[in-house]
Amino acid sequence: MKKIMLLTAVFLSLAAFGLGMPFKAYAVTPSEAQILVYQAKLTLNDFRNAPDMSWFREAMRDSRGVLVVPDLVKVGFMLGGSGGTGVFFIKDPSSGLCKGPAFYDMGSFTVGLQAGFEKASVVIFAMDDAAVDAMLSNQFKLGADASAALGMMGRGAAAQASIPAASFIVFSRNRGVYGGLTLEGTVVTVNKDYNRTYYGENLSPADILIAGETGNAGGLCLAFERAGL
Repeated sequence: MKKIMLLTAVFLSLAAFGLGMPFKAYAVTPSEAQILVYQAKLTLNDFRNAPDMSWFREAMRDSRGVLVVPDLVKVGFMLGGSGGTGVFFIKDPSSGLCKGPAFYDMGSFTVGLQAGFEKASVVIFAMDDAAVDAMLSNQFKLGADASAALGMMGRGAAAQASIPAASFIVFSRNRGVYGGLTLEGTVVTVNKDYNRTYYGENLSPADILIAGETGNAGGLCLAFERAGL
């Protein structure tokens, strides 16, 4: 019975993510928001410093902004879905300094024959104005409202001639067994609770990323600002 109740709770949360609805089981604490920012910094640095990641570093250097989701969980048993929370920040076009973070949820919901569990770290680069505009909205869908392409990692990246012409470039590193991670159709939604907790007031993505001050993400911003060095 406990297993059934747990699976039911998981699928309800995944369904909420996939439909673009916030799933809130408890109030976010300031320490949780700070920990997420710290985990995002570790994730970004792990991707950046990994061997054979020159293509990743090139995309990072040319990007307008980056969304880092340290833990994106995907589960399936007849029904399936994925969900995770991450941070997004941008480089100010005039100064080159970083603004952010703004907090977002990512999620999807699928129906069909599938079974398994997968946990992944995800880094998504916003490559153009359309990507930044999408991130400033309350919600959008990858691949539908904004174009997205998979980034190359490892040896295959060496053969990649150029960065694809897409608004978002997606990199992921899987931990677990499922059968492949795809973010096509994933809904990205502003997490207002995390934003309010982190900044102590109700702020929109534009308040944080356009009108906000630089340096709020500490070491996370530093890694992004030094991408081209």
